[in-house]
Amino acid sequence: MNPKAQKIAFDITKLRIQGASRIQAAAIQAPYWTAQQTKAKTPKSFQKELEQTGLVLMKARPTEPDLRTAIRIIWKAVFTKKQGFLEAKKAVLQACEDFSKNRKSALEKIAIIGAQQIPQNAVILTHCHSHTVAAILKKAKKKIKHVYCTETRPLFQGRITATNLAKAGIPVTQIVDSAAARILKTQNVNVFVTGCDAILANGTVINKIGTREISLAAKQNNVPHLIFSSSHSFDPLTFFGWQEPIEERSWKEVWPKKPKKVRILNPAFDETPANHVQKIVCEYGSFAPKAFVTRMKKEFKVQHDKKEYLNILRKLKK
Repeated sequence: MNPKAQKIAFDITKLRIQGASRIQAAAIQAPYWTAQQTKAKTPKSFQKELEQTGLVLMKARPTEPDLRTAIRIIWKAVFTKKQGFLEAKKAVLQACEDFSKNRKSALEKIAIIGAQQIPQNAVILTHCHSHTVAAILKKAKKKIKHVYCTETRPLFQGRITATNLAKAGIPVTQIVDSAAARILKTQNVNVFVTGCDAILANGTVINKIGTREISLAAKQNNVPHLIFSSSHSFDPLTFFGWQEPIEERSWKEVWPKKPKKVRILNPAFDETPANHVQKIVCEYGSFAPKAFVTRMKKEFKVQHDKKEYLNILRKLKK
């Protein structure tokens, strides 16, 4: 495997690269460098190298459909056409460049659409860190009165959000995760916003652990939960029986010097039901969760490309 591609996979696993959009942006560099520096001489050996790289990346963070979508699009540039080695190499490089431009444009669209969803004098609660959410809040800066950010244990990604918003001149307060319900009740919060790591075929949203509890508390306090995300967070594989894995991370992230007889559970994500979410905002617009799924089924050509999706499922299960 290409050393640069291997480092990207390692950095994704270790959370040196995090946030669905940034993981996807980094992941697309792996097939690019694989193509640039390949030692393959035939289309078949080149395809095998690309497949190995793609599968390593997909397994680096199992709960990241953005990453899988990126790899699938690059694979499609090579695996679905009969072409010589040089043509295949050129096709991958071009597909990577086109994909990066497309995603940059998508983020700009989401920022515009998302900013329109933020109410005037907004008091906002956020959880974890999302590059997309940060871009939207910066875009909507003039409408925002205050933002409360959870610290997001155990790796404190909420500190990244708080730091970025403060640098942008947005009034921000950091809170401990367990204070979220109280803040919703006592600080006149009028919107709860998060990104997401995956959206399933039934509209369920997978995001950083703790999202479900805060979303429930928001619903109990009549505070809408808005998801700001690229359409690529939708996971078409869930139409075909794929069970989105909930990554279990190392206990050392929680308590590095724990007593020997204490057991630690450290799930990275949880599942927020569709009926807790008011809107999912992506580059195509603002949708109720069920309407979002209907639109994504069309955009991802779920039925037309069924064989392709089933093939990816087989590879992931090996």
